[in-house]
Amino acid sequence: MAIKILMLIFIIFLLALAYNLWSHRNSKFLIYSPNENLTLRSVMIITAVLLVLISIAGVIIMIIGSKEANFITLILGSVVAAGFSIYLANIRR
Repeated sequence: MAIKILMLIFIIFLLALAYNLWSHRNSKFLIYSPNENLTLRSVMIITAVLLVLISIAGVIIMIIGSKEANFITLILGSVVAAGFSIYLANIRR
């Protein structure tokens, strides 16, 4: 039961991150402007969509999968978020 609660918190975190990326795709994001950098805008959109898809899969896995299957959600969500962070760190302003 504790694992399901923690997974639910992680999924909510993923959805919040996806919402943040999606809502800032046309406005200033941190110190960057997605309107000036179309690659950043595209990466923000792709990352947001991937995070929502991973969250949906995570809810399905949480309901019908085993405890060990929850690692799929943890790994995929972490890799996507880390990939976006690495991309963001390497942008030249």
